Amino acid sequence: MAPLLLTLLPGCGLIDRIRGVDDDEADEAEEAGEAEPETKDGGESDEAVADTTPKIAPITGLDRFKHWAPRHAFLGAPTVVAQVISEQKLIVATSDAHVGVSDDAGKTWRWTKAGDAVRDVGGYPDGPYLALHEGAISMSDDGLQWRRLARFSSDSLIDMVAADIGIVAIGKNGGFIHVGKDGTGGRGGWMPDKFKPKALLELNGAVLAWSGKSGYGTTDGVTWTELEQLPAMADGRGFLTSAGACAIAKVGKRRGVACSVTGSAHGIGEEFAVENKGVVSLTDDGGETWVTAALPFKGANSIFGKPGGPYYAVGNGGAIAISSDGGETWVDQKWEETANLTDGLVDGNNVIIVGAKGTVVYSQNGGEKWDYAAPPTTKNLTWVGKSGSDFVASDGRAFFSSGNGVDWVEAEPIELPASGGPCDEGPDDGEQCRYAADVTTPESMPEVRGLTFTGDVGVALGDDALVAVTTDGGATWSSAHGLDLARYGAIAFSVAGDNVLTTDGVKLVSSADAGGSWVEGEMVRTYKINDVHVIAQGKNAGMWLAAAKDEILAAKVDPKLWLPAGDDQIKGDWRAIFEIDGVVYVSGSKGELRRSEDLSNWTELVTGIPSPVIDMAGEGDTVWAATAPTRKNNNVLLRSEDGGKHFIVVQEMPGATEQPDLRVSDGAVHWGDLLSRDLGNSWTRETERYFPGLVDVADGSGMQIANLIYRYGGDRMYVVTGEGERDWIRIDSAYTEGGTIQCAQTSGCWMLASGVVYRPLGM
Repeated sequence: MAPLLLTLLPGCGLIDRIRGVDDDEADEAEEAGEAEPETKDGGESDEAVADTTPKIAPITGLDRFKHWAPRHAFLGAPTVVAQVISEQKLIVATSDAHVGVSDDAGKTWRWTKAGDAVRDVGGYPDGPYLALHEGAISMSDDGLQWRRLARFSSDSLIDMVAADIGIVAIGKNGGFIHVGKDGTGGRGGWMPDKFKPKALLELNGAVLAWSGKSGYGTTDGVTWTELEQLPAMADGRGFLTSAGACAIAKVGKRRGVACSVTGSAHGIGEEFAVENKGVVSLTDDGGETWVTAALPFKGANSIFGKPGGPYYAVGNGGAIAISSDGGETWVDQKWEETANLTDGLVDGNNVIIVGAKGTVVYSQNGGEKWDYAAPPTTKNLTWVGKSGSDFVASDGRAFFSSGNGVDWVEAEPIELPASGGPCDEGPDDGEQCRYAADVTTPESMPEVRGLTFTGDVGVALGDDALVAVTTDGGATWSSAHGLDLARYGAIAFSVAGDNVLTTDGVKLVSSADAGGSWVEGEMVRTYKINDVHVIAQGKNAGMWLAAAKDEILAAKVDPKLWLPAGDDQIKGDWRAIFEIDGVVYVSGSKGELRRSEDLSNWTELVTGIPSPVIDMAGEGDTVWAATAPTRKNNNVLLRSEDGGKHFIVVQEMPGATEQPDLRVSDGAVHWGDLLSRDLGNSWTRETERYFPGLVDVADGSGMQIANLIYRYGGDRMYVVTGEGERDWIRIDSAYTEGGTIQCAQTSGCWMLASGVVYRPLGM
């Protein structure tokens, strides 16, 4: 179908809205012969890794456990999409479907785990937030608790825009969805003419769907009109800001963001402008800040004007553009002149431009009207200026003067201003030089792989869930990112009070302020770390331990410094750490068991069982241990009656399990759903309300929590609220895959799931 004139189609006035011109204004401009307005294209990083998740309104009771937020420091997947909603509101998403939002321009972030992959994000300044999935749109008022909207298209959704006319999404085969700003209403359909768009954007209230050089527009989200011509589209690789031209570039050994002002600099009084390939950056404070915009042509031979404007840019082929708004936009004059224009000046109401073959163009009324002077020479004029009260033009050898800019005569040579050399602080008035300055993101940041700007607010995306934010066009940056853990993230963690310790098998990462900030430990060499533990009781409370291959490591004062826990190397493949009443036990892969009361002296304990101890519990002087099952034997239960100094074999337990769930309370020992009150000699089964691995939430409420891991199905989280058979609730709204839970009195509950550390909302 051939394109039709938009003014003859339904939704008339669409092209004017896209251009930013009202109907009346367009008519007036046409009558006056005016040019249509042009549309405009759209620090430092913290060295210490901080968990920038802000506190939200306190949530109490069961509601705390219905939603869990990941700690940013443990996110390892790259951020892949971002949207600047307003100067303060930002939203991003990672490749593994974690969504982060910020209400304070990136100073703090709060995160959640989406149910499936996120293809786009967005939202409105006053809410809500939006996330686009292949099959649906999710909406959230706080960026943490999300709800799915009804699906109105069977197409695979690829892009979305939160527009004035509502939420619009498109699919790869031409399907579209339109929903109200608050998620109400909605309808779907297919683009006309089997058009398959690639992307969406909002422009002056209209929504454009485009692919290549073709596009359709809508002002109601339902009726689509073919566009005769697309407006200029940003390429998404470079952005013009107050810090210059910003793009992804090599910064140190990685890719970062460089905002550069490089090119030919032209002095305009105390100001100067720098031009490079059609991009002009103008400064009035010596290069501290810039106004950067694109010319309507590539390459300017000269930029001149009055300080404060208007400014003129001239180039080859008669190109000339004027800026009357401080360099924000440049308007093409579209002269019929074809000669190369090389230089110009402004003196009061007089404007003079010179060029090839003696061309002299002048205005005596501030650019309202232009005319040509008789060429004083057939040579190419390359400079024009003032000497005393006269204008002077030159081709570099011959000189010509004029008192009014119209009549020119040969004149005596004068010294021409410096031109062409490098400069650090910019040129003086009327001079030209080569200027180069740039600012970059810090070299210490993870690799940057994506960049977006809206005005001077920009977000750089990259590895380890990087979100680097600038609010000054790229002059300074603040960033938050993950800890660069191994491929599978954290594999073990331990919590005691406000102390949290984690490992990915190589690094030891700790927090002493309940996740407010994280410190990576320093070790004398590289270890294969299997387990970590923060001591909760006794004289060693608050100290940190790690079980590694051929060493037990301890941080007794500062969790940044890790040293061997004993005077001599403690050989063995140490797999697990247990604490019973402040006494520490470390279990090895071949059944070894060590005990320590001071973290310096480690006593070898003989169990007589070659399988490793995988669980321990105790009460008073009675300490219990369970070994791992083998191909031929089930778990073996051990008991000590002298505070864990010596163990005897109680019995081989019925059945085999890798998670024995060994507990002691009120003199009774629990093994899963089995209970013994006679030191393990006889057992009864508790079946009515048994939840494996229950953990007390440690807030005095008596509630307990457990995440049940299923091999062939999704995990299930339960919160037990009392002793009754039905005093429990299943939590379905939290991401819990593979989750293990620990709780502490001061810092609350924590969960490690799929390598990421999570906490309940409000904690």
